[in-house]
Amino acid sequence: MDQWFGGSPVPVQAVAMVAVDPALRGAGHGKAMMRALLMEARAAGAVLSVLCPATLPFYRGLGYGCGGVTCQWSAPPTAFAAPVSGAAVLRPTDPLDAAPLALLRRPLLADGNGLPERTEALWTLALCPDGDPADLFRDDDGYIAIMPPRDRRLAVADHCLPSGATLGGAMGLLAGFRAQVDRVTWSGGPNDPLALLAGDGLRLDGQEEWMVRPLDVAAALEKRGYPAGLTESATFEIRDSLIFGNCGRYHLEVARSRGNISQIEQVVEAPARMEIGTFASLFTGHASARALWRAGLLHGEEKMIDRLQRIFCGAAPWMPDRF
Repeated sequence: MDQWFGGSPVPVQAVAMVAVDPALRGAGHGKAMMRALLMEARAAGAVLSVLCPATLPFYRGLGYGCGGVTCQWSAPPTAFAAPVSGAAVLRPTDPLDAAPLALLRRPLLADGNGLPERTEALWTLALCPDGDPADLFRDDDGYIAIMPPRDRRLAVADHCLPSGATLGGAMGLLAGFRAQVDRVTWSGGPNDPLALLAGDGLRLDGQEEWMVRPLDVAAALEKRGYPAGLTESATFEIRDSLIFGNCGRYHLEVARSRGNISQIEQVVEAPARMEIGTFASLFTGHASARALWRAGLLHGEEKMIDRLQRIFCGAAPWMPDRF
């Protein structure tokens, strides 16, 4: 699938699950499977691999780094009761037709970092999380999908609320369940619109990190977008113990929101240095260059770190999907 970074789609391999027979665990079969899978994905044109980890050390050992977050929010329905000026009236619609929803969601992909351009399977997981279709409501700008109340809780299966009118309509819809449920739950990002406007009782119940593994450093850097109006360059060195084609020194030049990359032997100025997992977190924007530098994961002169800081700044990466 494509996953969006810096306003541009980047081809990624999404790993749904990794399992080894319990009787055969501890013999290296999982690592062997993952190595083969990563090489196949790289040969097929994917430049990143992304997954939701069950364990961090295993995947860190394969060169994955934390790429972004999924936030689990909840609030009482009364938290959405405040009237919103110009709120839209959301109308019921068919939850099994994702094509118009993909068009509504497209601007969010370009504005943020980490959102996937959903495949048919991901749309099914988003709108039918329990196997049955959610109740879907939309207007001309966005939508919200909710599951039937259960155990005094109302789960928002998916939402795209890019305008104040749509957001106000969704809040009114959720507030209407105050006689039936005690909490409304949903997944989103750190700056989720429902969380920004919710009143008393809003709670961040949990935050999970998903992981990214660069498969082709040069191609990934040229596929992603960069801050508008920025003209900058940086030189850095990457070490990768699994994909040796990623190892080496790179010179990145950014202009007009695009990046041009070249691998170099000779360098005029000292490059920043990092392992492939550190580069993963820098690439997505999950960790800033200065934060990685202070943690001792990114090495180099401060002026080069500042260049990388400017190049990879942007919205905090998040993704509501699990696979």
